[in-house]
Amino acid sequence: MKTLKRFIPTLALFVVIAYLGYHALHGEQGYPNYLAVQARIADTEVELGRVQAERAHLEDRVTRLSSGNGELDLDFLEERARSVLNFAHPHEIIVKIETDSASY
Repeated sequence: MKTLKRFIPTLALFVVIAYLGYHALHGEQGYPNYLAVQARIADTEVELGRVQAERAHLEDRVTRLSSGNGELDLDFLEERARSVLNFAHPHEIIVKIETDSASY
């Protein structure tokens, strides 16, 4: 009986370590879920980079639409109108090249 009492703290410590180890591997905040969260973070960072590049492109277009003094850039406006409305002067030759990216 005396030897059994000596091993009770060791056994209790082993049970606690086993419990915590199990939950570290299979629990709600365990290692597999940590890896899943890290993968989602990486995907979100890639999407953030894409969105930031698109925003920079749109901001560039906005700055080209208006010059610094609040007037419209007529050359850019004419270019966009021709592209959107498929307008051309009679003496021009138009060659369209299709690309994968959407034209703005």
